[in-house]
Amino acid sequence: MTALDYVSGISATVHLFRVVVDLVTVASHHAKEKEATIENDNVHIPSQADANPGSTRMRLGALFGKGAQYGTFQKTPSNGDEEDQTEKETQVMGRIGFVSFTVHLLLFVYFVVGTILASKKDSPLFDSISLGCASVVTSDFLHSRDYHKRRFGYFQRVLYMISVFLLVGGFIACISCPPQLSDGTALSSPTKTDTTTLVCLLIYASLAVVEVKMYPIPKPPKGEEEKQSAKLSWKAFIFLVKPYFWPDRTASSATINRIRAMSTWIFVLCSKACSLTAPILIGKAVTAITREKYQQSMKFAILYAITRFGASTFKECQSLVYLKVGQAAFVQLSEVACNHIHSLSLDFHLRKKLGQTIRSMDRGIAACDILMKYCFLWMIPALAECIMVTVIFARYFQYVPLAVSVFFFVFVYVSWTIIVTLWRKQFRKEVAKRDNEWHDKITDSLINFETVKYFTSEEYEKKSFGQSVEKYQSGSVNVAASLSFLNVSQQVLLQTCLATGLCLAVISIQNRVNCCADLGMDPEACPADLCPGLAVGDFVSVLTYIFNLFQPLNFLGSVYSAVVMAFIDLSNLSELLAELPDVTDATNAVDLPFKNVVDDPNTVIEFDNVRFHYPTQPSSKGLKGLSFKMKRGSVTAIVGPTGEGKTTVSRLLFRFYDVIEGAIKINGLDVRSLNQKSLRSSIGVVPQNCVLFNDTLKANIKYGRQDATDEEIRKVIADAQLTTFVDSLPEGWDAKVGDRGLKLSGGEKQRCAIARCLLKDPPIVMLDEATSALDTLTEQSVNEALNRLEANRTVLVIAHRLGTIKDADNIIVLGDGTVAEEGTHDELLELDGKYAEMWKMQLQSNRGSRNNLSDVDTIVDSDSSSSEQIK
Repeated sequence: MTALDYVSGISATVHLFRVVVDLVTVASHHAKEKEATIENDNVHIPSQADANPGSTRMRLGALFGKGAQYGTFQKTPSNGDEEDQTEKETQVMGRIGFVSFTVHLLLFVYFVVGTILASKKDSPLFDSISLGCASVVTSDFLHSRDYHKRRFGYFQRVLYMISVFLLVGGFIACISCPPQLSDGTALSSPTKTDTTTLVCLLIYASLAVVEVKMYPIPKPPKGEEEKQSAKLSWKAFIFLVKPYFWPDRTASSATINRIRAMSTWIFVLCSKACSLTAPILIGKAVTAITREKYQQSMKFAILYAITRFGASTFKECQSLVYLKVGQAAFVQLSEVACNHIHSLSLDFHLRKKLGQTIRSMDRGIAACDILMKYCFLWMIPALAECIMVTVIFARYFQYVPLAVSVFFFVFVYVSWTIIVTLWRKQFRKEVAKRDNEWHDKITDSLINFETVKYFTSEEYEKKSFGQSVEKYQSGSVNVAASLSFLNVSQQVLLQTCLATGLCLAVISIQNRVNCCADLGMDPEACPADLCPGLAVGDFVSVLTYIFNLFQPLNFLGSVYSAVVMAFIDLSNLSELLAELPDVTDATNAVDLPFKNVVDDPNTVIEFDNVRFHYPTQPSSKGLKGLSFKMKRGSVTAIVGPTGEGKTTVSRLLFRFYDVIEGAIKINGLDVRSLNQKSLRSSIGVVPQNCVLFNDTLKANIKYGRQDATDEEIRKVIADAQLTTFVDSLPEGWDAKVGDRGLKLSGGEKQRCAIARCLLKDPPIVMLDEATSALDTLTEQSVNEALNRLEANRTVLVIAHRLGTIKDADNIIVLGDGTVAEEGTHDELLELDGKYAEMWKMQLQSNRGSRNNLSDVDTIVDSDSSSSEQIK
């Protein structure tokens, strides 16, 4: 077997893989069409793919994508024009397609005829390369059905060029340096046939270059650009799986984790090495028995048992070691994802659904583990074992027909399993839909039990439920039948491969025995150079190898589905990790100073001509040049109608957003030049709706400062008027507050928020109408706690009820995104402007409420007197 045989074989294998990728892509496209039909209640909706067949068939997941529209780490718009190709471009592509089809047809005929007549040719080089070229050109001929190369994507082009240049380069190398016999003499010299073949191959290579350069990369169909823009790139893929190969420190040191990761792969290699060695040993044992060498046979039998035990032991060791590696990687990825989500801006969390974000994180991290187990630790070693068995058949047993046959059957087995699995996907999808449907039917019927009884609709509900169950069972039959079809077809391929391999082994054994008999020699003493072939024991080795090859492939369909879903989940996770925070610290960010050393020492907060609107708002909305100052130790209130920007001011102060123009200064420094942690540590907040963690009361208060002592916690509880409430609880401050603090009343939650803020002890406090939703008695108690909180602090109050900010040092009235009015309560009333109007409206509203209460009292009194008269 010459080097050219190997080159042509590799080239043919690459092209076979290209054909399989194309077939799988087509099958995936049809599976998506079926799913779309099911989603639309079995009503087919015409799409772009119907009008332009094959336009969506060049996808095999993000793994085979490239370009801004297929394989980026971030969402980016697709490249190129959105319109279809012009008529002129279509004509040019059509001409190239016709030339390609014609040349492939001629080359196909040339190499097929050459393969048939190879034994009569005078050039062994043609004999070596004709079969490989015929396979390559045959696959290209099959691809010619894609006339306009709508599936001629990046991955297809790479495989195309690799196979072509392997053939051309290998053939030129063999012509330049012809194969030699063992005595050093050349096997042959280039002939006219070889020259003709070289010319054909050069034409073929030139055509391949023209096709790769001339045909544009296919674009996603209209309406699919957004779906294709957020695929998993190699950079993101490597980042996500890196912890499984090179983990960082978790509970153990990074060195120990990395030793475990490397040991995992060492155990995988050792297990596969033992699995590949064992069949040879059992074959040698059987051969020794036929030659009556019983001691040698027992030795090989013992070695066979040891290697089989070693294969199983190394496999278990790999699983045990990987447990720790998987745990370390899971922790590392979870921390990275959690930290990244917390680093994102408020705008992201307002736009995204919380459940969707958590699912993307959870499923993406789990997908990494699935991908490692099924793809890297199961599928890739299984395919590598297939290649190694082929090499063993070709090199160790020196029997190329057996190697080619086994490789062909395994290749067909894998391809067929994937294609049928994609076909079965439509049945599984329909069963899942029908399962949800009949469960929804019975649930809805039982929830509305009284309504069913009111209208005596038991028979109708039974019939409707029965129809749903019948559809589910019908779909289940399709799933089971398709699985049986897959299993039977797999067994056909397995048994055909087994029969072919064993028959070839028998033929090889027979040829060797006959050759030795013709030479008058004993097969045991007959040299392999004179009579090549297999020994009797090799028959058992071939049997064992084939069974070992196909055993792990029985679950290939399920594994393939799991891997595809893992890539989808990884794409969602990579899209989440690709989100960049809108607000980041500057490279030279500093901590917030304790006092203003730049401007007026008494000025703590300054809004200097601030302009801002949310990303989802038009530029005509938001703040339009807002300017005001807050003095040290003062109470500043911001009032205004809903939508004027009161909450926006608080968010900008915390730097949840950056201003578009102007600046927000604290102690003389622009907040954009400050460290975010330092900035937010200096501001405390008591929100209107305080949301607590589902933890103990103590833990929620301690959230204000995690290193606080119990004495400090008791003090802030007393200052926040919470002592009586805590003492009334059976578990004291160790009582659980429930999800979002639902076990506490509004006033109790507000006092918890005040206690938390007191424990934080910030120099700046922001109150977002902390008493607006409380009753009068509770409000009075909370106000006493707020008075303690406001002492010696700079306070910003966002007010909805004007009565709560009458005593504020400065009141700012917002209007049309700017300061409409500013001053104390009395000054603003004297101004008789917008604030005075709001104050009068609230007074009238309060009087109306009291009058309504008086009316209610009158009605109650009259009812009482009426009841007394009845008595």
